[in-house]
Amino acid sequence: MKLSIEPIHIETAHPFQIARGTRKDYEVFVVTLESDGLTGMGEAAPQPFYGESPMSVRGAIQSIGRLLDVEPETARANLNTAGSPLFEMLRPHASVRAALDMALWDLRGRREGVPVWKLCGADAARAPLTSFTIGFDQPAVIDAKVDAAAPYRILKVKVGLPGDLEILDRVLARSGKTVRVDANEGWDLETAMEKTRDLFRRHVEFCEQPLPHGDEEGLRQLKRLSPLPIVLDESIVDPEDVAGRHDQGHGINIKLMKCGGITRALALIEAARAHDMSVMIGCMIETSLGITAAAHVSPLCDFADLDGNLLLASDPFAGVRVVDGRLVLSDEPGLGVRRVG
Repeated sequence: MKLSIEPIHIETAHPFQIARGTRKDYEVFVVTLESDGLTGMGEAAPQPFYGESPMSVRGAIQSIGRLLDVEPETARANLNTAGSPLFEMLRPHASVRAALDMALWDLRGRREGVPVWKLCGADAARAPLTSFTIGFDQPAVIDAKVDAAAPYRILKVKVGLPGDLEILDRVLARSGKTVRVDANEGWDLETAMEKTRDLFRRHVEFCEQPLPHGDEEGLRQLKRLSPLPIVLDESIVDPEDVAGRHDQGHGINIKLMKCGGITRALALIEAARAHDMSVMIGCMIETSLGITAAAHVSPLCDFADLDGNLLLASDPFAGVRVVDGRLVLSDEPGLGVRRVG
């Protein structure tokens, strides 16, 4: 297979602030694989939190060498099998594995003439509603964000910073919609106990990652005592994490960029179901290329938070659509993504 990589600069329409900081500009990479006259695409959106950067993505791609000089399905197996040279070479580079895995699924779908969701055993008609994220900001900007989110029936509000409940109350009062919150590890146990009671009284649906992932005992206590469900995000990266952490949350948030792609996401769903945990499919700030790849597995999940592309000032790709808040997947072969502009 022929491998190529293209950097793309993207930025959000508004500065995106969470408990760990604020960003507006991002560099992502389009990875292309060519085999037997067909082309598959994938996206790498490196995350500093997980030890990746644009430089590490370039280095990882250069390190692969001839390890992709095999049939596409062999490459996908090698990419997702611990101990194989390809997996071990890319073990620290989850976003690169995600991009390659997406491209390989795209190739397979194009070769077989079917969409990836069908290859995954999903039913596109069961794709869930996606939430739309409201980050920290000034009150007037919060109001504008809520108004702009009118087409979406579920909102996700970032918390974990001083004044978060005031922002939440503003969103609830202005929208009247179902709301979820994400603390991005921003609280300690005492604060989380108090905040989850406050959130429950406000009829918040669930809370993502209220405590740092390293505070495993705190998360166990919080799961036992919290009046609303706790969804683990930063705590769960690989399928193997679920067995050791299922007692720390009621559900998991899967992101292709942290787990390494569609194949690993399917394994995470299976692991979560084995431990009676709910499943949400989430994302980073990505283009419609990466978001669409995640959307193909969304019918197998309970919840979706696939709005990274919706937060962009300009999106270089078109793929999954959102109609009345619901993800709408096409019947086009592969990922069904095309460039625009």
